[in-house]
Amino acid sequence: MKFSIIIKGRSWCFQLADSFNKLKSLDSLVTTYPKFMTRKYKIPNNKVKSIIFIEIIQRIGRQFLFPLLKKLKINYDPMSFVHWFSDYIFSLFYVKNCEFLLIGFGSSCKKIIAKAKKKNIKTIYFLNSSSDGFQKVVEDEYYKLGISQHYYKPSKIFRDRINESIKSADFVAALSSYQKKTYIDDGFDESNMFISHLGVDPDVFYPKNIIKSKFIVLTNGHNPIRKGSKYLIEGFNSLNLTNAELWLAGHSIKDKELLDKITKIEKNNIFIPSMSEFDLPNLYNKASIFCLPSFEEGLPTVIPQAMACALPIISTCFVSDIINDNEEGFIINAGSSNEISKKIKFFYDNPDKVVEMGNKARIKAINTVSFDAVARRITSFCNNIKSN
Repeated sequence: MKFSIIIKGRSWCFQLADSFNKLKSLDSLVTTYPKFMTRKYKIPNNKVKSIIFIEIIQRIGRQFLFPLLKKLKINYDPMSFVHWFSDYIFSLFYVKNCEFLLIGFGSSCKKIIAKAKKKNIKTIYFLNSSSDGFQKVVEDEYYKLGISQHYYKPSKIFRDRINESIKSADFVAALSSYQKKTYIDDGFDESNMFISHLGVDPDVFYPKNIIKSKFIVLTNGHNPIRKGSKYLIEGFNSLNLTNAELWLAGHSIKDKELLDKITKIEKNNIFIPSMSEFDLPNLYNKASIFCLPSFEEGLPTVIPQAMACALPIISTCFVSDIINDNEEGFIINAGSSNEISKKIKFFYDNPDKVVEMGNKARIKAINTVSFDAVARRITSFCNNIKSN
């Protein structure tokens, strides 16, 4: 059985491609990233097709054109064009013969799917975020906090293209049961959907013997309103813990400025800029626990990473497939500083539970969400399709 992957960007597809290659099932990986990036993930050059000019167009649009249009109050999202253009180019030149084509990951793929159907190639669309209807919970949070002017809502054209792609794909892979439910609630067909968690490479993310002189609560991710960072900051600060710090990784200067408007930042709230994925394991290993109280997700990449580094988890319903409450961590309600503070205090007072639940998280990560396990699960799903 042969798989091809087409993605605009990277997401977590490079690791997945490596796992398929180990199974001798990878036909090709088509990406807009250069080959020196894919080599870091041990993918052979002859399996990779790199369309760099699309990535250049996207970055120019995101970093220069979008801010300019916003400043000029022109209501147009250049990313809509980039998604259409990449879909067109991919469909025109890069839909080659294989059995299953893995696509999506937050992009529109209507033309790719249409071309695949002509070639009798089965397509699997991988979801990224939750459904349009559910995402209103994030928009409501911006309005509630009085910062609605900072909310970015993708254009209707872009969202419609994604939804049409999802509906026209042969199969749809949801990252979590809760994400799947949001699409079913929005009227999408459940019959062709299955759960395929994103994963982690446990050979890159693993526990190290680092002496921890402080109790450190770590979070990682941009878009602090969506991630519930305000409530994490308030929950942590309300405890006034001795010899403890809250590390907010992946938060930009703009993220910090936004949080400054809606909550009080203390000296022991440490902001850490984004870093390379290969540098993240050292960061995780300096922490005691990991907390991500998101309002909306598919399944956060950082959760399997933290689990593989033996950190117990505090998070919301989107991780309930891989975190059993009171086993590998705790499942809490989004937007509750009180719940967050109680769970942080539990770990602070019970260092033995930090170790015990962290070890359980590591075992769960290896068995359930390693990329090798994810690749095997997708392969098993596709074998069942072929046999039916």
